[in-house]
Amino acid sequence: MLRMLRVEGRRTVQSLALWIIFGVMVVVSFWFSGMTFAKFPEEISAAYGMQYGTATPMSRGEYVFLRTMSDASFTAWLSVIAGALLIGMEFSNRTINHLIYAGNRRISILVVKLLYFYLCTLFLSAVYPVASCFRYSLTWFSGLTQSDVAYVLRCVGCRTLIDMAMMSFALVSAFAFRDVIRTLVCSLIIVVVLSQLMNIVRGVGNGALIKNMIDYFPALTINKIMFRDASVENIRRSMLYSCTMILSTWISCHLFFRKANLK
Repeated sequence: MLRMLRVEGRRTVQSLALWIIFGVMVVVSFWFSGMTFAKFPEEISAAYGMQYGTATPMSRGEYVFLRTMSDASFTAWLSVIAGALLIGMEFSNRTINHLIYAGNRRISILVVKLLYFYLCTLFLSAVYPVASCFRYSLTWFSGLTQSDVAYVLRCVGCRTLIDMAMMSFALVSAFAFRDVIRTLVCSLIIVVVLSQLMNIVRGVGNGALIKNMIDYFPALTINKIMFRDASVENIRRSMLYSCTMILSTWISCHLFFRKANLK
């Protein structure tokens, strides 16, 4: 398994597709952050009338950090692309078949593939927040207090788990269909349907069953837990929901892969 980790790591680093996507993400992130944040005042408050405005004023640097850490839209689309290219493509090219023929256990192959899928997609998902904060938050970061550092680390940890949970549908699709086209199409359909469903749920009154079921879905709850004053209960529920999705994904991928007839 250690040898497979080294080989997979070398292949991942040398992947042309990965670095093309990274380059595109860098360009898009700098362009999008400039378009979004360049005209913001140095101090942000609720009076400015923005989505994440708060009663307590905050610097533009902190606001940019909050806003980008609360925006997981890139993760959803990147996971679709990564699922098709990093896993679906390997089934189509029979790369995984060769790993099995070489005597590697399926559980070892699964662990390695999941590990590098998460690392690559998290790496790409971090481009937008890092690029935006590099442009607009360096002053704020340079003056962080101890409580600020704890807040930043909390946000990064929560965002990592939420991103991993949001990759679930692409991963399950990749191991269920085991090719590029069906993985890509199925993942896209799921992302679009869930986006529309979340828009509908936002308009449903509190107490409704569907509202309670989806209220802590990662893409929805991320806006609740990135604020400094987020409640411990909201954070705990969100992380539990995300961890449950991640564990369910691992089990589903294992079952699909174990029963796959690969010749």
